[in-house]
Amino acid sequence: MICAFQIQEQREENGRSRLSFERLVIDSDTGEIDDRYQAVRRSMYDVHLTRWLHYFSLEQFHFLSAENFVANPAEELRRVEKFLGLRHRITKDLFYFSETRGFYCMCVDQRRRESNPGAQASLDGRCLSPSKGRTHPTIDPHVLRKLREFFRPHNERLYQMIGIDFGWK
Repeated sequence: MICAFQIQEQREENGRSRLSFERLVIDSDTGEIDDRYQAVRRSMYDVHLTRWLHYFSLEQFHFLSAENFVANPAEELRRVEKFLGLRHRITKDLFYFSETRGFYCMCVDQRRRESNPGAQASLDGRCLSPSKGRTHPTIDPHVLRKLREFFRPHNERLYQMIGIDFGWK
């Protein structure tokens, strides 16, 4: 079935046009998800992990929840430290929640704090670039359903491979 939604170009702030997400992700010939689109290919984690597992054991990988990383970066980074066998250095006080950005940012100059252990981390923060944490466009519900259907078997294979269910719908 070919999609019956309107595909249109979107205008960037500088006036240049760019293709809408729907136009990029849907194959115009079949109306199905275009698995040649780089964002789709990159998101087929089971396919990539299968290749990596030819060279490395599953125990050599650490999987983290991006959703939890955004909500609690210190907790997730502490798990990374543990996995790598590093001394724990990342603490909650190295992060602050930016009301303007809507997510956690890292306090500046951790190196100064390490050389002076009693010093408090500065709240002069370093955040991700302005392109990160931006509001994403609304996706056509029909396309969203197709994406969920397309990725469901990939996600289920990934969950089986790693023994973690991230709850992606």
